[in-house]
Amino acid sequence: MEDKKRIFIADDDIIALDSLKKLLEISGYVVQAVSNAKDILTAIKAFNPHIILLDLLMPSIGGLEICQMLNQEPKTQGIPIIVISGLSGFADIEKTYKMGVLNYITKPYDFNKLLQEIKKIIASKEGVGI
Repeated sequence: MEDKKRIFIADDDIIALDSLKKLLEISGYVVQAVSNAKDILTAIKAFNPHIILLDLLMPSIGGLEICQMLNQEPKTQGIPIIVISGLSGFADIEKTYKMGVLNYITKPYDFNKLLQEIKKIIASKEGVGI
């Protein structure tokens, strides 16, 4: 039996967060979602996700700071990150890629395209095709 893949989502927009969580669960993923960046590193380490979906504009700790924390922590530094953000400026996007983010998706986004990207990243991490 195949392990269900785990996805961690951090977004302060509760409606978008709940909608994305439900859609990913319907698609067969185990999802943990948080709307506050407080204790996010502890939550991610405990959940041990296959991929992280991260909003850049989080209260208390910004998405770039979260990326930096994840990259410095041995248990989380290899977890793929997709940023989902309303920011679409080149400088914002460039900063995230320099932090090791695998993809940057602007809001609003097409869920099916996001799902394909998630599948592609998880498959490449496991060394298999989709």
